[in-house]
Amino acid sequence: MDFVFIANAWSAAAKNPTGKHQIALTLAAMGHRVLWIEGAGMRRPRASNTHDRSRIRTKLMTAMRGIRRVHPGIWHAAPVIIPIPGNAFIRALNALIYTITGWLGKRILGFHSPVLINFLPVVPLAERLWPWKRIYFCVDRWDQFDLYDSNLMCRVDADCCRMADLVFTTSQDLQHRCSANANAVHYIGHGVDWLHFSRASHPSQCPRPADLPAGRMVGFFGLLSEWIDQDLILQLADALNASHASPPIKIVLIGHADVDITKLKQSPHIEHLPSKPFADLPSYAASFDVAIIPFCITPLTLAVNPIKLREMLAAGCPVVSTALPEVEAVAQTNRFVKTAQNPAEFIAAVQSWLAMPLPEIERKKISDTMQDETWDAKVNAMLNLIE
Repeated sequence: MDFVFIANAWSAAAKNPTGKHQIALTLAAMGHRVLWIEGAGMRRPRASNTHDRSRIRTKLMTAMRGIRRVHPGIWHAAPVIIPIPGNAFIRALNALIYTITGWLGKRILGFHSPVLINFLPVVPLAERLWPWKRIYFCVDRWDQFDLYDSNLMCRVDADCCRMADLVFTTSQDLQHRCSANANAVHYIGHGVDWLHFSRASHPSQCPRPADLPAGRMVGFFGLLSEWIDQDLILQLADALNASHASPPIKIVLIGHADVDITKLKQSPHIEHLPSKPFADLPSYAASFDVAIIPFCITPLTLAVNPIKLREMLAAGCPVVSTALPEVEAVAQTNRFVKTAQNPAEFIAAVQSWLAMPLPEIERKKISDTMQDETWDAKVNAMLNLIE
């Protein structure tokens, strides 16, 4: 089967693959073919922003490469579009550009009736123009991001739902919301590269990375953004080191920060490391005594299904999270996941795991709970619905 994706940058696939990348990679591994069309235009760039200017240069250079193979079974195209989402005419023009790119890719690559999977809410017209099966994959509450126009995101997200033959969602909250605008809405959820992360459940076989601090640690890996509860992390760091034990218990945060984390860096008990290649994450997770998901509870995170939850569990780490509905659903059947309604409960849950260090055999038990939660299983569920 052939697929055309409209999604974010393919370049993230190597260092920090999202669920979109994992689905494409899994489809390709199964023998399907994927054309990945790099989407943009969720917000208007700012000329004064150095990062925005750099992204524009990168996208223009990438667009000049045309359609090229980036992985066995996966091809990439990055058409030039106009990033002014507030203008309806320009949104329609961008959708037409994506559609034409998809048609050209079909012709060049010899695809047969490719299935469109759209992850980009600002181009519902691309779904309407697509003559073959159309899927909208809703992965976030786009209207709740500070970066985007909330009213616009509500409208285009609803349009994407209405114009699709099928709608897939990553959380039950999103499933409920999308069902107001579409009939065939299915909750897929996230998978995990279990074989990759399960290596961490054998810490004796994973050399400790040199940039990790000595002693016991509580760990997190992922983007440090607006949804991270920095005050909760600071309270946890102070509580874990109230007795002034030596060596201190460190909280290690691994990942790029797109918000100000100065107050976290100022704590002597918190270590911030830059993002690591996906290939190296098991080596870091193997040293975590406890993994945490310290998200603020907001309308945005109530719809989140943290991909890191299953990765941390597959790595053999017990997990403590704030009360995110998708994590609470896992906690009902997985005794290695604890959720907390407030900072006191969060701190107590972390301390309870630290009080009983887990031998390697127990870490393997944690990892084995994710053995059936693979990306293969999720993609097979998708294919059954598509076919």
